[in-house]
Order: sequence, then structure tokens, then C-alpha cells
Amino acid sequence: YFTVQPHTLLRQHLDYGHWYDREKPGTLKDITKVQYISCMNPTAGSFTISPRLQRHFTVFAISFPTREALTTIYNTILTGHLKLTRVHGALSKLAPTIVEASLDLHARVTATFLPTAIRFHYIFNLR
Repeated sequence: YFTVQPHTLLRQHLDYGHWYDREKPGTLKDITKVQYISCMNPTAGSFTISPRLQRHFTVFAISFPTREALTTIYNTILTGHLKLTRVHGALSKLAPTIVEASLDLHARVTATFLPTAIRFHYIFNLR
């Protein structure tokens, strides 16, 4: 009772299109018009999933972008935002400096505050 792993329930739905009702044994609940999207963190948690579940997904492996790519991405976003909101020109010229400072801060924080078994929540991203 309550021992089924969540990924097994997902696999059952993907294979058969339904779940069994726990309160009314033998009753099926058909689940329709559902899409699943998932991701896995290659640096934390389990690195494998059941092949019976994975076969339902297309797998993409994407590397973390380089510093140059991140600079281009965030400069484009920040510059566009500043133009859209009509921020003063002097502040708009600071966009590359703000982006570089943000990337430097992120690099220092991720190098200083490493995740451990006790501090597993020390995972920082650039959102």
C-alpha cells in the first residue's frame, strides 16, 4: 500500500492510458489529452531511469553554454528590456557591465557554496 514509485505510475499511464482507482478496486480511470516533458540533472540525484519508462521519451543531452554564449544571451535580453522600457541611455550603456558582474557573481557563488549531503539545496542557476 502506497509503495508504488511515481515513475511506475507514469509508465503505467504511458503504456496503458489509465490508472486504477485506489478507493474502488478494479475501477479504471482513463486519463486523456496529457503530455509529459521531463528533465534530469546530470550532477545530482539518480543518473538512470527505467528503460521501460525512458523508451517513451526522446532524449536530448545539452551541455551548459559557454561564458561567451551566456554573455551574448543575457546582453541581448537585458538590452532589449532596457530599450522596451525606455530606460535612460546612460543606464542602458551599463548593460554589458551588469551582465558580466552577474556572471562573475554566479561563478563565485557556485564555486564557494558547493552542494553536500547536508546542504543539497546549494544548487544555483542563472534564472
